[in-house]
Amino acid sequence: MRTLLIVDDELLIADGLCELLARSFSGRLNVLCRYSAAAALQVAQAQPVDILLTDINMPNVSGLELHRSMQALHPSCLVIYLTGYSDFEYARTALDQHAYAYILKGEGDDVVISIVEQALSQLSGPEPEIGSDSETEDDGKDRIRFLQDYIRNHLNEDLSLNRLAEFSHLHPVYLSRVFKEITGITVGDFINRTRLEKVESLLKTSRLTVLEISRKLGFATDNYFCRWFRKQTGMSPHQYREKNR
Repeated sequence: MRTLLIVDDELLIADGLCELLARSFSGRLNVLCRYSAAAALQVAQAQPVDILLTDINMPNVSGLELHRSMQALHPSCLVIYLTGYSDFEYARTALDQHAYAYILKGEGDDVVISIVEQALSQLSGPEPEIGSDSETEDDGKDRIRFLQDYIRNHLNEDLSLNRLAEFSHLHPVYLSRVFKEITGITVGDFINRTRLEKVESLLKTSRLTVLEISRKLGFATDNYFCRWFRKQTGMSPHQYREKNR
């Protein structure tokens, strides 16, 4: 059975995640929980760790430092960051260290479960081919998947192609081509779809006003947001909310 190690210095969060994931992956994952990087490394030195779910900002030893130590002990371990920091440099450092995913706290249990499921599926899949071409392809896929996570978590920020290229350390033209090859859609289409999914979810489940939603998703003005939403759905945000109540 694979082992998932959860590390967070906030006890309530760590215990809550441990209970959630132990229940969700019963019989499939051995779920362990520790409250510091030092305690986590003791576990990693004593046994294999297949998936590490860690906070970034912890006392003494950060999640980024823990990641580096884990790579030395268990190079195949998949690292997922769970953090309250919606920060460009944190995310880019996580990408440079080949983190599997980057989740913002507060995104919900379903997001955490889904990403852990994806990581477990990757571990259970066939062994990767040996060779520089395969490694380059895998690195490209990792970067695009991580870039998708970054976009989902930063919808209210600058998501221009140049900014995303800076984040992923890729040339804008190359990023556009690789993103399309791997996902089947353009970067702009992915951002558009992701924004629409988030807006629809907020209109259905939250009490935020249309203006608050437009600001939360990074639209310049309320009028532009309403025009954009009508173009996507054929109705205004108010009409959509009434229809889906």
